[in-house]
Amino acid sequence: MNNYIALRKVNRMRTKLLTEESQAQLKEVIRYLRRVSWDFCGIELVRSDLLDISIQANAENQELFHSISDAKTFVDEVKPSLKTLGAGDYFWFVAPLYFFWGWGVEGLILYPLVPWWVFEFSLGHLMRLVVAMAAFCGLFRRMMEQVGFPPREHWIKYIGWLVLYIAALYGTGWCFTKLAGSIVLLRLPILLYALFSLLLGAGLYGIQLWRYGKDPRLTTRV
Repeated sequence: MNNYIALRKVNRMRTKLLTEESQAQLKEVIRYLRRVSWDFCGIELVRSDLLDISIQANAENQELFHSISDAKTFVDEVKPSLKTLGAGDYFWFVAPLYFFWGWGVEGLILYPLVPWWVFEFSLGHLMRLVVAMAAFCGLFRRMMEQVGFPPREHWIKYIGWLVLYIAALYGTGWCFTKLAGSIVLLRLPILLYALFSLLLGAGLYGIQLWRYGKDPRLTTRV
């Protein structure tokens, strides 16, 4: 079995052994780490370590963290130990999202409404896609890194960065569409476009999980 999938399965089973309070504390920490670092293999290892601590603490009638400040201290200490991702890692995280959810699912939703619509993949669209991925991996990534723990106490900063990301994405997209939108590279009916995107996105998700399973850090845990 894929090492990453196996570790996630074991972690989920062990989580059910915890008290409701410890489960809630663990969920908040892991959710935060997944937002500020896309090192999902490293985060599953952190989850495994926290589960060891939680199970021992619950056996002594204690919770995982005594206070929110303890949780904040933990995430501040563990964040630097997570893997620094490169451009390729960002691509494998972002591309499946765009193809499967952004184009595939979106296309299926739109199909009953505008079945006659034809998707035109233009040079401007390609340029906009590159900018969207670069912005997601740069601006949006920086946004999440600067959101402190717990995230609910930093929602104003989060919304500000999100608005900036959306403005940069749609502003540059509008410019590229005006400049090169007439240079059409590919035309696809909406249903074919949606199905193609779904299959491509699913394939990229499969490759993503395969890559996670080959992470050498997991071999000592699974």
